[in-house]
Amino acid sequence: MFYSLVTFFCLFLSINLFSDTPIVVHLATESQLLPLYLSPIQNQESGFPVDYLKKLEDVLKFDLNFNGMTTVVKPSKEMLQLDQTTPFQAPDRLVQWQKFPVYYVVKCQVSKGTLSAKLLLINQNSVKSVDGISLTGLFAEDRRKIHLLADLIFKTLFNQSGIAQTRLLYTLKQKDSKTDKSISAVIEADYDGGNSQAITDDKALCVTPCYFPPKPGHLSRSFAYVSYKSGQPKIYFRSIEDKQTTRFTLLKGNQFMPAFSPSRDQIAFVCDVAGNPDLFIQRLDPETGPVGKPLQLFTSRFGTQASPTFNPDGSKLAFVSNKDGSPRIYILKVPKEENVKNLQATLLTKQNRENTAPNWSPDGKKIAYSALTKGVRQIWVYDFDRGKEEQITDGPFHKENPCFAPNSLHIAFNSSQEDGQSDIYIINLNHKKAIKITSGKGEKRFPSWESRKR
Repeated sequence: MFYSLVTFFCLFLSINLFSDTPIVVHLATESQLLPLYLSPIQNQESGFPVDYLKKLEDVLKFDLNFNGMTTVVKPSKEMLQLDQTTPFQAPDRLVQWQKFPVYYVVKCQVSKGTLSAKLLLINQNSVKSVDGISLTGLFAEDRRKIHLLADLIFKTLFNQSGIAQTRLLYTLKQKDSKTDKSISAVIEADYDGGNSQAITDDKALCVTPCYFPPKPGHLSRSFAYVSYKSGQPKIYFRSIEDKQTTRFTLLKGNQFMPAFSPSRDQIAFVCDVAGNPDLFIQRLDPETGPVGKPLQLFTSRFGTQASPTFNPDGSKLAFVSNKDGSPRIYILKVPKEENVKNLQATLLTKQNRENTAPNWSPDGKKIAYSALTKGVRQIWVYDFDRGKEEQITDGPFHKENPCFAPNSLHIAFNSSQEDGQSDIYIINLNHKKAIKITSGKGEKRFPSWESRKR
């Protein structure tokens, strides 16, 4: 029994590594991206070097290419000539751009340290502006100003919130140079992998970080994670701002895989305090912490539970259990009262017999997960509206631990390969490419996408 539990947890916590081999995305509901022409940033006595503005332009191009709605076209000579010779506000400019296969034209300029943009909406016969973003000359700060610009452009074009300003957590596992032991840190980075920095220093193995959901209009500046710094895996809360770390609970046993409810009043996790890895839930006060004692929500004889994830209103949990033989995904209603007896779990995934790491989309319409598919772990999505399971990725290397972005369109995951490396990728369900956003040595796993509540 002990060895079967160890094997099962290793299934979830093992490190597999990536390849630069392209990852193909398949989705029956794939949407066509709208072509956009991005003009080179104009330097109007800005005081910034041309190569610096080109670096910022590359960040903006990435954002506009992978927002899930637009794709930046490769300009033809005719497009470049029109862009360079005809004033943006010229009366016949719209008619001239209608000759080209583009929906939008974006033209930015920097003048006296201020970045602004003008947007030509060809299909709407209109011109709109985004003004007044001050640059600093520090690339780490200015690339985030570009993300702000990208989200303002996205809002202007589609009246929706973008994801360019969001951030990700993930873990980076490496060998300690002094002890030669494997240790890992929790890393926070911009959604495109930039500005990455370690935000833990436990000198121990750390896994499965997850942001604590923020109040509406605020940022996620604290998180939970599992650390082995005391020997046993335990769950810790940590503030990103003041770096204060506290134990989540004094409950005995191994603790794994914390997941917060979007309503900020519950945390689910897995613990083997009763001898079996079971599903627990703890009520929370978002200001003061745990309320009452943890509740053992679901157990199964000789079975292992793992990877809980809440639906948007916190009324349901999806989780993994091998109670019927192989690990598959089940859904359970969360009781409002403390009585947790005789709770029934409903099987969700039926197409594959080894499914792990579910993640519920913020809009509640989908669950992403990893499934063993022809011997390789691939990312799948269960669509509740259609009642279908869809394979999202393909290719020879394992892809695991999917996590939805706040827009329920993008997914982050880790992909692995044989040489000991692992990296974080992002995809969106309207795009056919998975984009690698991390680089360098080490095993990067367990992405968690920051939530944004407007």
